Amino acid sequence: MDLSALTLPQLYQLQKDLDREIVRRKETDKQDLLNELQNLAAAKGFSLNEVLGLDKKAGKKGAVAPSSSKAQFRNPNDANQTWSGRGRKPQWALDWIAAGKSIDDLRI
Repeated sequence: MDLSALTLPQLYQLQKDLDREIVRRKETDKQDLLNELQNLAAAKGFSLNEVLGLDKKAGKKGAVAPSSSKAQFRNPNDANQTWSGRGRKPQWALDWIAAGKSIDDLRI
């Protein structure tokens, strides 16, 4: 393709058209690949999510759910702020202790 005969505005338009076509082509190629992968997985008796480990039902044996710790301490100045006693102490608890008060006073 000889571009030397094109004017600068024509080259800019060509560049815009190319960028737009590249984006469109990437989307269609990606969708085509996704369809191919789904068909290949289905031919083997799997869903694509199952193969990729995204299926919530698949592979859950022995999985441990994260534990949520119950709040043990509450900020006396803001009842919405609580702390389980695990991990770093929140700033309000550190301020309480720095004021010479006992952490047990914050216990729920």
